[in-house]
Amino acid sequence: MIYKFFELRNKLPKFLTKLMPKFIKKKINKKFFNFYFIPTNYSKLLNDNYINNNNYDYQKKLIDNYKHNFQQNSFMTTCPHLIELLLMKFNSDEEIMFLDMGADNIDFFLELNSKFKNVKYFFCNLKSVNSIFEKLKNENSYKNMFIINTIDEVSNKKFDFINFGSSIQYFENYEFVLNKVSKIGKNIFFSGTTLFETKNEKYNKHIIVKQVNMYPDINYLYFFNKQYFYSIFLKNNFKLLFEKKNLTDNVNYHNFHKIFENTNYINFLFSKIE
Repeated sequence: MIYKFFELRNKLPKFLTKLMPKFIKKKINKKFFNFYFIPTNYSKLLNDNYINNNNYDYQKKLIDNYKHNFQQNSFMTTCPHLIELLLMKFNSDEEIMFLDMGADNIDFFLELNSKFKNVKYFFCNLKSVNSIFEKLKNENSYKNMFIINTIDEVSNKKFDFINFGSSIQYFENYEFVLNKVSKIGKNIFFSGTTLFETKNEKYNKHIIVKQVNMYPDINYLYFFNKQYFYSIFLKNNFKLLFEKKNLTDNVNYHNFHKIFENTNYINFLFSKIE
């Protein structure tokens, strides 16, 4: 029944939702639409499954703010302590090859650059986001920033750390990407990723869900079968260094209890066995 409410909301004319004050919309969403995701029967992600709200002016403001207070001002929505994690693994003067898959705030690069003086930072996102970062790179002469459009562009390189900040679930070809990074990365970190456990063969790899908590923006993404997802790295000579629940958001998975035995919002790090 609850899914019919979501469909009804989506059919409302946009001009009506724009007229409604934000605080009223928040109250309605909290009371009647408190699920983050709803299951679908899709077999693959839709085209343009992720809505990009990134823009040049916002990124420029982040740079200006960083110049003023010398710290990252944007919030790392799924892993606010990533820099601290990196400081535990690397010395500040080490040469570090860092690949950021799906990053969207340039002041993370600025903070990373200030902590590690010999870092080479590779940035990969949608082409619309890449064009913004390419412009910022040229304007500010970020010589150690490299913009790539696909993982194939760096298939001949080796990375000390590859970061997926709540992004792998939006890659339609995620299996291809995971197998690629397992060949070029030493440490591969995932934050804000939904993993489930089940014995149902229908979901032996993943399920595609509809993200509805960002209404009126609607995204589609994967939830992953934990056993299958981890097996990609274990068979490629990786070990799981840590796994813990992501506490940056209290994601509501109650509507998945009848589908899966266990569903969690997780951060986890794999490391190559030398």
